Amino acid sequence: MKLISASVTGLFGVYEHRIEFDPKGITFVHSTNGMGKSVFLGLIYGVLRGYTETVRKIPFDRLDLGFDDGSTLIVERGDDLLVQMQKNELEERLGQYDLQTILPAVYISPERLTVRRQDGRLMYAIDVYSEELEDRFLTAKEETAIDINDTDPGEDMSDADIEARLADLKPKTDFMYSAGLRMNLPVSLRMTPSRYDINKSHENYLRLTRAVEEYVDDCYELAESIVVFQDIVNSFFINKKLVISNGKMQVVMNNGRTIPLEVLSSGEKHIIVIFYRLLFQTPHGALSIIDEPEISIHVSWQQRLGRVLMDVCRLRDLQIVAATHSPQVIHDMWDRSNELRA
Repeated sequence: MKLISASVTGLFGVYEHRIEFDPKGITFVHSTNGMGKSVFLGLIYGVLRGYTETVRKIPFDRLDLGFDDGSTLIVERGDDLLVQMQKNELEERLGQYDLQTILPAVYISPERLTVRRQDGRLMYAIDVYSEELEDRFLTAKEETAIDINDTDPGEDMSDADIEARLADLKPKTDFMYSAGLRMNLPVSLRMTPSRYDINKSHENYLRLTRAVEEYVDDCYELAESIVVFQDIVNSFFINKKLVISNGKMQVVMNNGRTIPLEVLSSGEKHIIVIFYRLLFQTPHGALSIIDEPEISIHVSWQQRLGRVLMDVCRLRDLQIVAATHSPQVIHDMWDRSNELRA
């Protein structure tokens, strides 16, 4: 399900705003300061995450969220919150946990360069994400040792089907290798066996096929995220490149010198954090709200940012909403913009 519209009345007791969303790409929201765009988007995020206590603290009268299946989520704030889903003239009251099942949502705040740990410590986001990525990579690498003895062969397949299935999987496993995830196959088996090989060891190749399918299902998206993340970041970086080796982020200058992540410029850090959040922490089909993506980013980078975000939308079926003060971020995509006015 996709969000196609949002309207709020009585925001701060003053404003009435409406946003029309692109269900298959990026939507920009802009206004002068003080019009409530960040609060409006934060309200949408809070409702979709079921953060009812936070929503109660926001001064508004009513929020309507329209979805592409014809349903409308209505939130009215009085002495208590009244939350109901309306569709085909029928209304259903929703609770906090019902809200969390409607549409996954992610919020990338302007203070995105730091994150608060569960123990309350404030840490640099790039350090936390670098550690997180390395842990995920090492966990995935444990699955590269293919053990057919522990694999359920499932329903039998013909030799021809096994050959075709392994041939289809080969480009994906090769791509995963480019991200550092290389399978270790049993010595006697190959990813591109002949029909004779399969006939001679049918049971083993059947198990291999199932094992490789499970491996690809579990780890392909991580590999894809690593490759795309590096490509995007390096399309912005100048005289340096991001290298991810064994899941560890490193920055290497063109002269070969490795530099710490913490010495990157603020704009470079913002690029890393935004695209890490989108590629590694945002589920498929989600609504992702980015507040002020232009922070610390040069005008020339801002002009490219919208198109790169659109590419990520297509890759992961995301809706991205960018709240911005920068016409350079919107650049040549004004048909996707919503202005909030008094």
